[in-house]
Amino acid sequence: MAKHQSEILEVMKRVIILTCILFLILSSCKSTGVRSFYCLSKDKCITVWETRDNSTFIILGKYNSSTTPSDDYIKLINITNAVDWYASVIFTKDDKLLVDVVDDNTKVISQSSKGTIELYNNIKTLNDSLYTYFDGNYRRYKNDVEYISIDIKENYATDKTGKKIGQ
Repeated sequence: MAKHQSEILEVMKRVIILTCILFLILSSCKSTGVRSFYCLSKDKCITVWETRDNSTFIILGKYNSSTTPSDDYIKLINITNAVDWYASVIFTKDDKLLVDVVDDNTKVISQSSKGTIELYNNIKTLNDSLYTYFDGNYRRYKNDVEYISIDIKENYATDKTGKKIGQ
């Protein structure tokens, strides 16, 4: 009888250990959301990271960390409530990003201590004069402007020629 009880205890120990190991593996594999990388060239890339809490980050370069960035990002909050899920990212000649969020109802937080990422609308009049022209009906980006148009909801982006770019 004692031998049988010790065998049962041994099996229970193994089950508990395996359960703990499985829990650790599964908890380390949890998704942090959808992350997409869009590049115009090797040195002109952005990361669009849709987190599980309905926030979307636009980050300069390819960002692979599982922690939220502490600097150089634009954070769109509750974008799922927005009418349009679009953003344009302009790569300026002085190596900055200008992010233009189409939907005025989306809450936007900008964090860039060095000024490498800015919101287009912060100085819209100046940015419009530098980067766009009026074709008679619409404001369009000038031909020499390098930009990416992002459809955040559908998870794709295009370059200035309309060509789909991505991962």
